[in-house]
Amino acid sequence: MSEQDQCQNQSRRSFLAAGIGVISGAIALGVGAAALTSIGAPAVTNKRQGKWVDVGSAADLKQGEFNQISIVYDAKDGWLEGKIKQLVYVKVTGDDILALSATCAHLGCNVNYDEKTGGFKCPCHSGMYDATGKNVSGPPPKPLDRLAAKIEDGKLKINTAVKEA
Repeated sequence: MSEQDQCQNQSRRSFLAAGIGVISGAIALGVGAAALTSIGAPAVTNKRQGKWVDVGSAADLKQGEFNQISIVYDAKDGWLEGKIKQLVYVKVTGDDILALSATCAHLGCNVNYDEKTGGFKCPCHSGMYDATGKNVSGPPPKPLDRLAAKIEDGKLKINTAVKEA
């Protein structure tokens, strides 16, 4: 075999090896992307769907004051399914209904209504919210979540999805 044939065989061999490497890499990338999409997508794309929860008679609510209400409902969040317990503060003034999640935006502790200030205080790190749920001091990075609420057939119903501002 001449030197020219050896060079041609070696370059042909190198070309085939590089081609097989590229094809193998593309297959591995495709399989890896499909695996990551199926594993990671539910955690990112499956936001908890809101549902209307019947929480009792509207006649039992104190008008013009915050009423502390505990709701329990079934939810699916990503891969997790189960019962969710949530504390909500509801204030009904005439036809207006303000429903605020009691979950602090800082670390998820439940806030308490403070009658002196008319706002809410987080017992964990002294985060303060005003009567509309707006964060006014302390570490909470955002206001309390607002929830949609309505009175239908004399029953108070709260939607578990966070209401967009």
